[in-house]
Amino acid sequence: MPKEILGPEHAAAVRGMIPGLFDLLLRCGNGTAADGVVVIFHDASLRPEYGLSNLSRERWMPAAGSGVTRDALLGPLRALDRRYRDRALMPPNMFIVIDVPNGRAWFGRSFNKRPKGPYLNASTSEPIPEVLEGSPARLAPRAQIFNPGHVPVLVRDLSTTQDRPEEAFLLHEELLQLAIDSLDSDEQLDPLPVHLNGLWVFARPVIMRRPDDSERHVRAVWYRQGEVLWRMRTFAAGIGNEPKEVGERLVGRLPFVPVWDETRPEQKLLAAVWALMAQGGITESDRRAPDSGPLSESAERGDLTIVRVKAGTDHAQVYRRDDPSNSIDHPAWSVRGHWRHQPYPSLGRDQAGNAITKMKWIASYTKGDAHKLALQDKVIVVRP
Repeated sequence: MPKEILGPEHAAAVRGMIPGLFDLLLRCGNGTAADGVVVIFHDASLRPEYGLSNLSRERWMPAAGSGVTRDALLGPLRALDRRYRDRALMPPNMFIVIDVPNGRAWFGRSFNKRPKGPYLNASTSEPIPEVLEGSPARLAPRAQIFNPGHVPVLVRDLSTTQDRPEEAFLLHEELLQLAIDSLDSDEQLDPLPVHLNGLWVFARPVIMRRPDDSERHVRAVWYRQGEVLWRMRTFAAGIGNEPKEVGERLVGRLPFVPVWDETRPEQKLLAAVWALMAQGGITESDRRAPDSGPLSESAERGDLTIVRVKAGTDHAQVYRRDDPSNSIDHPAWSVRGHWRHQPYPSLGRDQAGNAITKMKWIASYTKGDAHKLALQDKVIVVRP
């Protein structure tokens, strides 16, 4: 077996041995390294090549009374590397780090004291989703604003004769801010696509943060659904510039279920927009043909739909600067908008006899006596 074939097998086998090594270290109890982190390694530059250490690379040995030996911990790695040696090949360096108190692990061909992640669950060797501080998305404060006239140019640049969006949606910045604020929780939404082949254009770019702390300024997301698969493509674009595809193309089998972790903020944002639009009473839409006024419902494919927060609603009082209610003095908002499991008996009942629930967005509201709240000088708690 060539060396390049052994490489992926070697990494997969290392992942597979982590739960067993973690179990052995648990048996050591308080006899692990000072901070509970043990490095099990093969380093061809050292003699001996195989060893145990702490994070400071100081030699470590399991306590004599623990019943765990050095050979028991190094045995799986030695056995794995024997396949290389049997073919007269040098096995790659390998550093397996197990953080016993926190139940996590990581490994690599070079020593990394504190990688950025994602870490592995030491019990299962499955990746632990990384949780970033702050929202995974935010509106770009200083950016070009797209109006309806800019969308047809973007659609044309992204389309081919064989593949084009059937409809484009221009999401007003106020709606984008509401959707971003709704991502403050980890609630699982019911992501039913509003359109099966639509280009979702953001009036103001949305800055999406990745686990490696890099950022992408996203202008549009193209979601297309076929008979078996769905796909999602993400684009950055400015006025007068050709759009640029950013990030990986996301593909999955139906039904569409967004990956609710920090590596897929575009899925989270789009699912939130869909949920807000489908709920009713939150958004309003203006359907028009490019470069023209409103059209009837029989408009042809390729029309543009402008979506924004519905005027005169509680949401408009927070998000729409042009809403008439904003000219009225209101007490400070004391409860932030949030998702809630709302029972819908009309949808039936589950096996336990409880009414089926769907996620419902609840607008920010004042709690308690409005006059007293105003005197207390409360502040709006909607995320900036």
